[in-house]
Amino acid sequence: MKNKFIYIVIIACSLSIYSCDDDLEIPPKNIISAEQVFTNELAVQAYLANLYIQAPIEGFNFSANNGFNNWSSGVTTAHASGEALSEGPRGNVGDGNWWQWWSAGYKAVREVNGFISNIAETELSEEQKQAYTAEAKFIRAYCYFGLVKRYGGVPIITEVQMFNGDNLDELQLSRNTELEVYSFIGEQLDEAIDMLPETNESGRANSFVAQALKSRVMLYAATLAKYAEVDLDGVVGIPSSEANRFFKASYDAAKNVIESGNYQLWDVTADKIENYTSLFIETEGNPEVIFKREYKFPDLTHSYDLWNLPFGVRGPAGYSSRMNPTLEMVEKYEYIDGSEGTLKMTDPSGVPIHYDNPMDLFVDKDPRCLATVIVPFSPWQETTIDVQKGIIDDLAISSNLTVYGRNAVTTGGYNNLYNPTTHTIDENGTLPVITINGVGGSERSVTGFYIRKYMDYNKDKSQAFPWNSTQSWIDIRYGEVLLNYAEAAFELGEIPDAKWAVNLIRERAGIAELSDAEVTLDRVRHEREVELAFENHYYWDIRRWRTGHNLIETKRYNAIHPFYDLQADDYVFARQEMWFDMTFYFQLYYEKIPVGAIEANPKLIQNPLY
Repeated sequence: MKNKFIYIVIIACSLSIYSCDDDLEIPPKNIISAEQVFTNELAVQAYLANLYIQAPIEGFNFSANNGFNNWSSGVTTAHASGEALSEGPRGNVGDGNWWQWWSAGYKAVREVNGFISNIAETELSEEQKQAYTAEAKFIRAYCYFGLVKRYGGVPIITEVQMFNGDNLDELQLSRNTELEVYSFIGEQLDEAIDMLPETNESGRANSFVAQALKSRVMLYAATLAKYAEVDLDGVVGIPSSEANRFFKASYDAAKNVIESGNYQLWDVTADKIENYTSLFIETEGNPEVIFKREYKFPDLTHSYDLWNLPFGVRGPAGYSSRMNPTLEMVEKYEYIDGSEGTLKMTDPSGVPIHYDNPMDLFVDKDPRCLATVIVPFSPWQETTIDVQKGIIDDLAISSNLTVYGRNAVTTGGYNNLYNPTTHTIDENGTLPVITINGVGGSERSVTGFYIRKYMDYNKDKSQAFPWNSTQSWIDIRYGEVLLNYAEAAFELGEIPDAKWAVNLIRERAGIAELSDAEVTLDRVRHEREVELAFENHYYWDIRRWRTGHNLIETKRYNAIHPFYDLQADDYVFARQEMWFDMTFYFQLYYEKIPVGAIEANPKLIQNPLY
C-alpha cells in the first residue's frame, strides 16, 4: 500500500518505548519487552516509525528552544543566519542554548539501541531482521549527526545502559572526540548502505537515502577539518590531515546517488518561477525528493501557513508574518544574466529610480528569488501583497520623515488614510498611508518581504488554522546532493565536476551558467546559499565553514521601504537599516553542554568559552 508507512507513523506518534529520564546515566524505566513489541511485524514497524519521528529532521516544527515538534512562534535558523528576521529576539543569534538536543538526542539513541538489540532476538526472518537493523542504523547515524553538529565530540553509546544499583561510574562516559563521532557515523551509514534496499516506502531510508545523508555528513566533517580549530584534545575539532579523506567520502557518496539515475531535478514547466515554487509543494512522485517527512491530518500536522502568511491574507485564527527575509538575502539572488543581485533602487549617482509598476524592480531577477520570497506587490493566490511604507508628498503638512531629501509621511496603522487635497492624514483621506501588508505595526513584515517557499498555494487562507497544514518537508533532495558534490569536488581540485553540478542547478533555475574562471569556492558556496535558502542549511553551513563570526559582527540587516510618490504617481524604494545589531559570537560554533548533564556526569567537559 503506497502510504502504508505514514499510517504506521501515526500509530507511533503516541507510542512511548521508554520513559524520558535524564540523559546517559539514568536507566530507562518501563521498557516495553520484546515479547510485547517484537511479536509481529506491524508492531516492529510501529516501533521503527517512532524512531523515525525522533530523528533530528529540522522541518516545519523546528525552532529555537522549542525543539523539533512544536515550532509555535519560535525563532528559526533563518533568523540566526541573517536569511530572515523573526518576531522573536531580533538582536540575538543565540546564546548556546537555542538548538539544544542533548536529552532528546540520547533518548532517541537509547531507543534505537534497544530496537537493534531486541530485533536480533525475534523470530522474524534473517532478511527482515537485516532490513530493520539497517534502517535503525541509519536513524542512529542521523541522531549522532544531530548531536555532533551541535556539541562536537559526544559519548558514543551503542547498547542500552542499565543501572543495577552500583555501576554508575561505568555508565558515566567521557566525550569521544569529534573525529571519532564523525567516523562512527560514516561507519554506521556504510553498514546501512550495504544492507538497505535500493527502494523503500516514502519516508523510509533506502540505500541512496543513506548515501545522500552520508554526502552531507562527510562534507560537514571535511570542512571542520579544514577550517576549524582543534580544542580540548580533539573533543572539538578535527585534525586538518583528515580533510581530504572526508571530502572524498562526501564526493563518492554524492556521486553514487547521481550515477544511480534514480533522481533528477524537478523541471516540469518552462515558467521557472512556477517550477521552483511547485518543487516544494508537489512532492508526491517528485523525482528530486530523496527523503521527506510526510504529514497527514489530523495526527501529523504543522502550522507553517498559519505563522507565515502575509498579514493581509492571514487566516481566521490570526498570527502571520513570522519569517521576514532580509534585503541582504533577496540581493544574494543574481539577475538572470549572472550579474550581482543588488536591486536597482537608485541610479549610479544615488538618484531614486521611479517605477510605474513596482514589480518592475524585480524584473530579470533569478526566478528562485520570486519563488522563494513574496516581494512587495507580488501576487499571492488572487491577491496582490501590497507592501507600502508611506507616501512621499512635497506638500505634506505633517511630514514625519524624509525620503531621498523629500517630505514623506508614515504611520503605525494601516487604517490611517491620507488626504491628497489637505496633504494630511484625516478622516476624509482617500489613500492608504501604509497598506495592510506594509512595513510597520504588529504582525507585519519588518523587512518588507514575506516567505513564499513551502507556502501551500493550494490552501485557502480560511484553512490557516493551528496544526492544519500537511505539506511534506523535504529533508534531502537531489539539488542538495548536487551541491554537496560540487563543494566536495572543488575542495578536492575536481573543478570540472564542481562546474557541472553547479551549472545543472543554475540551468534549472534559468540563470547564466558559470564559466571555468567563475567556478570559485565563494561561487560554489553562494549557489548553495540561494538554492537551499530557508531549508535550515545556511546557519549550519556558516558554522562548519567558520564564517559566522565574520559575516555577523555588529551586523545591521536591511529592509526595503516602498513609497508611493504622490507628485509623480509612481513608486520609489529606499534601503532602510534595521535598528539593532546582531553578532555571532565565537562560542556559538558549538552549543553549550547542558549544566544538568555535567552535574549528572562529571566526566563530561564543557565546550570552549562557556
